[in-house]
Amino acid sequence: MSKHKGFTLVEVALFIALTGVLFAGIVLATNNSIAEQRFFDSTQSFAEFLRSVYSQVSNPQSIGRGDSEAYAIYGKMISFGQCLDLDGETRLCDASDKPVVQKVFVYDVVGNVRGTGTGLAAEMLRGIGANVAIITKNAQGDEKAELAGIVESYEPRWGATIETSGTNWPNNLYKGTILVVRHPVSGTINTLVSPVTIDVNDIVLNRSVNEAQTMLTNVFDAEDERQRFTNAEVNFCVNPEGFAAEAPLRWNVRLIDNARNASGVEVIDRDDFLDTVEDGDDSYNKCGR
Repeated sequence: MSKHKGFTLVEVALFIALTGVLFAGIVLATNNSIAEQRFFDSTQSFAEFLRSVYSQVSNPQSIGRGDSEAYAIYGKMISFGQCLDLDGETRLCDASDKPVVQKVFVYDVVGNVRGTGTGLAAEMLRGIGANVAIITKNAQGDEKAELAGIVESYEPRWGATIETSGTNWPNNLYKGTILVVRHPVSGTINTLVSPVTIDVNDIVLNRSVNEAQTMLTNVFDAEDERQRFTNAEVNFCVNPEGFAAEAPLRWNVRLIDNARNASGVEVIDRDDFLDTVEDGDDSYNKCGR
């Protein structure tokens, strides 16, 4: 008579436990791989967004035209510091925005074609009345402010946030204004940076014509020199978690001092950075952990 030997309860339990451990490991590895890919994707997407701005400024035909013969398009203004609320409306980011969906706006910068003179880019732009709005009149002769050209927007992918090197939420969200503009005389591209967030939509729609006329001039002439447009390096920190204090790693996208073209947007090499982290050195990446 043949005897059939089955599995004991202990063996079955052990098999199920081992299978569960293996499955959990596979799921964890898959999730980590997906998270890493999304981190890479969000970082590269932001870098390409910045590079596209330079590409458009380098090719004036691709960024439209001014609404009046008295104006010429000189470049782009990138405005950081606004967030989407639950109703899908944009407003200045504040402490309630966690988690947050940032909204970055890009506007055409226009200026008068006459009286360009000579000088540095900031001085020249101020002299030609550089702005992202123009003043028009209706049939009754009433003045109103209108955006001068096209408006684009960008939202970081996969819930990432664009931050500074700080970790004090929400103050570490990157806020400010970046001008990528052609010099009115030489035609060379210049990058000017200010920590001031210009709420263009609010100023154009809800404030006086005088305020709209002086949006950029107020920053060029700011009493506090730290608020003015200057040439400076910018270190953007792409946080995949959206929470700086909890993120294991933030990736540095660097805009070099007075970048002249798209090559001025640098994505800090991740493998090199990880090697330095293992050695206990976070200095290679200005964002760090």
